[in-house]
Formats: sequence, C-alpha cells, structure tokens
Amino acid sequence: MTYKKRRSNNILQAAFTVFSQKGFEWSTMQDVADEAGLGVATIFRYFPKKNKLIIAVMVDILEDRLPKFERILASEGNCFQKFEMLLNHYVKISDQEELDSMKLLEAFEIYAAFSQEHMENIANYHKAYANIVIVISEIIKEGKEDQSIRQDLSFEETLLAISNVFGIYTRKLSFFESVKLGNLVTLPSQQANIVKNIFLDYIKPKKTTQDN
Repeated sequence: MTYKKRRSNNILQAAFTVFSQKGFEWSTMQDVADEAGLGVATIFRYFPKKNKLIIAVMVDILEDRLPKFERILASEGNCFQKFEMLLNHYVKISDQEELDSMKLLEAFEIYAAFSQEHMENIANYHKAYANIVIVISEIIKEGKEDQSIRQDLSFEETLLAISNVFGIYTRKLSFFESVKLGNLVTLPSQQANIVKNIFLDYIKPKKTTQDN
C-alpha cells in the first residue's frame, strides 16, 4: 500500500469516528484532523470539501460490506438459506462497528436529501450501492432453479423488496439502543429477529397435502 493510500485510509477512519460521534452537520474538518493527528491543511489536500469526505466515507462503508454479501452468494446452501443469511447480516445491530456503519448509512440518506450544497461524487456512492444490489439479485435468482422459495410469488420482486425494506428497518433501529413499551424493554436486535422470522415464514414454500 502506498504512503498516499495509507494516509487517505487514516483520514477516512478518523472521519468515520468523528461522523459517528457528532453527525455530519456538526462535524468539522478540524475535528477530523484532530482525530487523525494531522494538520487540517492535509485533510483539505486529500478532500477539498467536507461533502467529498462524507461521500468517500460512505463509499468506503459500502465497499467494506460488499465482500460479506459476496461470501453469502458463494456459500453452500439453497436460495432460502442464503436469503436467511442475508437478513441475519442486517440484524447485527449489537456489533458496535456495524451499528455505527448502519447509523451513518441511514443518516447519510437524510443528509443528502436535505443538503443545500451539490453533492459532488454522489455517483460513486450510487455505484457502490448498486454493486451490493447486483450480488443480492444473484442470490435471489437462484430461487428459480432450486425452488426453495414459494413459486407462487413474483419472488424476484418480492425478495428484493424484503431485502430493501428490512435493510432500511434495521438501519432505523440502529438509532435506538432500546424501545421501551410500558415495563417491557425490547432490544432492537430482538425486534429485527421477530420481523426477520415473519418475512422468512412468508417466503417459505407452503406444505402440500402430499408433504403431510
């Protein structure tokens, strides 16, 4: 790895930490410089605008997640089993680094939607996100051949919708350590597992009379 690449990675990691702690709006390039142990002028040489640094961090998060989805695709098992692994990946809210990544992904969508400044390099984020969607689509397509998913569904559309909805849902849950309902406390991971099982039960092939 070149010196420039190592320095860039150091800045991205520092920015990830700062954005996770303070959010995008309240973080400054000086905060990132302090976290990285560098001068703020060095930060600006690598990332001339804060929005460029924000997008670079988001792309880095997505690129780090891509191999995890690729491993699910390459793993043994049928489509239903791989799709369960996919949903389990989203449930890892208890892991702190995964939690921070999910929080930033959710926060970025809101930040980008309301940003008054042109988001340069936003295409890089869309491309990184599309690469993940492509892998998920490949997992889903396997259901046509192995018939481990209900065949009476428009299952490509259904499974992609479930994946998107569940991903958004677990990202939103990442903002809350717990949700209090009266005297009960339901942890986000517990909520996610309940919804995951509802989805899995819905796509599971229904037993026929011959199966009984």
